[in-house]
Amino acid sequence: MMMTALLIAGGHHAFAAKRPLVTDIVTFEKSDTTAEVSILVHWPCKGEQVLVDSLRHHIAYLLGGTFNSPDDILSYGASLFESLSADWHSVYDEMPPEDRLGAFSKSHHITKLAETSRYITYYYQTYDYGGGIHGFTTEVGFTFRKSDGKQIPLLANTDSPRLSKLLKEGVRSFFSGDSDKPLTDEELLEYLFVQEVESLNGLPLPGNSPYLTETGVVFLYTQYEIGPYSSGIITFEIPFKDILPFLTPEARNLIP
Repeated sequence: MMMTALLIAGGHHAFAAKRPLVTDIVTFEKSDTTAEVSILVHWPCKGEQVLVDSLRHHIAYLLGGTFNSPDDILSYGASLFESLSADWHSVYDEMPPEDRLGAFSKSHHITKLAETSRYITYYYQTYDYGGGIHGFTTEVGFTFRKSDGKQIPLLANTDSPRLSKLLKEGVRSFFSGDSDKPLTDEELLEYLFVQEVESLNGLPLPGNSPYLTETGVVFLYTQYEIGPYSSGIITFEIPFKDILPFLTPEARNLIP
């Protein structure tokens, strides 16, 4: 069995505000043949109280419990491991060893992704496997306004054909990668659920809200949202200069 649980104090992430935000990096790792748990959280511990409270509240929401300190996160990790292990035993104890699948696993990684003097973005990655062919991964970003700790709507004019074109080109860039020759529309169709080229011009917005980095707005389609599992999590960034006409006034005020 491998087991580690630690709190790295002083993992500072400072930014220009009345009081800098300071986070502790909290990690919990434990695994054996029945269960695997991995938790990584950038826990806000000092700074403007309204922002600290907002971030802590959101972390608690993502983890599905009450968390007032890093110790609560470590306790949650230990409890989660015991629960997964018990679930594995209930499924596989009566099966021959050759029929048993791998350990049940769960990960929660909640980390600071980007920050400026006006906003901060956290990123949540989670993986869940409880038997079967493969597990399921979820990734999503959340942007908070520093002045009041609130998440604000980022997009406006969402029915614009120009925005649809930006989404289409973003998806194309994801699958084309670093290639000097971007995929044609016909080639792009092979990676998506849509059946005809015309459908590419009307791709829906992702179900999860976009989020801000220091340089643009990131859109993220989860597994199965517009493509099969093999297409993965489709992610791309649209630079501020291109996305600006489709941002709300609140979002524009956050951008330098």
